[in-house]
Amino acid sequence: MARDIDLYINSSFCGFWPLDKIEEYFLEYSQKAEALSEYIDWDEIILYAVLCYDGDKQTFLSADFMLIRMDYSRYIELNSKISGNCRMFFKRNKY
Repeated sequence: MARDIDLYINSSFCGFWPLDKIEEYFLEYSQKAEALSEYIDWDEIILYAVLCYDGDKQTFLSADFMLIRMDYSRYIELNSKISGNCRMFFKRNKY
């Protein structure tokens, strides 16, 4: 039986949604982050998603979508503190 996934936008709970809807949000925010990344400095990133999993059950628990500009060093610091069951996604300036 498929389980709906907790959806957050800017860390605000938006309900439970099926995987195909989460994938749509992921693509949308990835594209938005890509567009915004053209305007950031070489040492900055646009954080656009944090996905959390249950490692024991191998299930997808939640997705939080945002567009946050930050220094890459700040991203590294956050990444070292986040749960091992979470993944952060970002875009960098290509130039």
